[in-house]
Amino acid sequence: MGCGSCSSCRRVERGIHPDVSRVDLAYQAVRDESKSKNTSLNISTVREIGRFISLRPAESSWRVVIVDDVKTMQEPAQEAFLKTLEEPPSYVVILLLTSDADLLLPTVRSRCSIVTMSPVPDALVVDALLAQGASAEEAELIAVASRGRVGVALMALEEEGRKEALLDAINDATSWIAGDPYARMVRSAQLADQFSESRDVVFEQLLSAEVAWRELILRLADTGKPTSHPIVSTCRLTTLDGGYRALAAINRCLRDLDANVRPRAAIETMVLQWPDVTAGGLKE
Repeated sequence: MGCGSCSSCRRVERGIHPDVSRVDLAYQAVRDESKSKNTSLNISTVREIGRFISLRPAESSWRVVIVDDVKTMQEPAQEAFLKTLEEPPSYVVILLLTSDADLLLPTVRSRCSIVTMSPVPDALVVDALLAQGASAEEAELIAVASRGRVGVALMALEEEGRKEALLDAINDATSWIAGDPYARMVRSAQLADQFSESRDVVFEQLLSAEVAWRELILRLADTGKPTSHPIVSTCRLTTLDGGYRALAAINRCLRDLDANVRPRAAIETMVLQWPDVTAGGLKE
């Protein structure tokens, strides 16, 4: 882990270190001047990665390429990437970031060492936010909404609109939870229809719903959790069993979607197991 204060760390953070390159859809859009739909990393980007790693390090011992949005690569781009992954120079480290490794070709996965990253406890996220100058209430709120993702939490603190986007996601999930059975099913159908084109959006909404249910359970269980920053401000859960059942249903839905169960069947089955709650929203 970097120190965060030396010249190298600061330049990596600003994206100007000569030996570190980050490639993602945003980078590709700028390079291509948005001439393509830019919904997937293309072969041209793969070739550019090859050109970058063909040069020896300018300052450090390694050249590092961080490839985000790698799961968007279509099969031809992944196949073109294989040559780079098979025989990288000895001074190169290539990091592929993905939330779903199964979307990559088996030949790509076989050439990688898979490192699973897990969410960190809320308390550690709070500490990181406090160290960056957040207020205690703001840190608690962002920590819960970010679901243990320190990088997401710090971006929510530093980048305009990020915090609001996190809270809006929880608000949307809370409205879904608080709806009557018909409204819940309508929202389920809308998410199912989105799944083929906006898989990540649907997963984010499901995970935001998980956050909201967890907060309802903690409130009902009276765990001693601070009350100045509740995610759900007026929703009320009547039984812990109902909350546990809702969480189990969400986890089952996530597994079903990963296993290619029809989205509408998976999401509607999940919602049918949710208990009723009173209406609510997010406290700012």
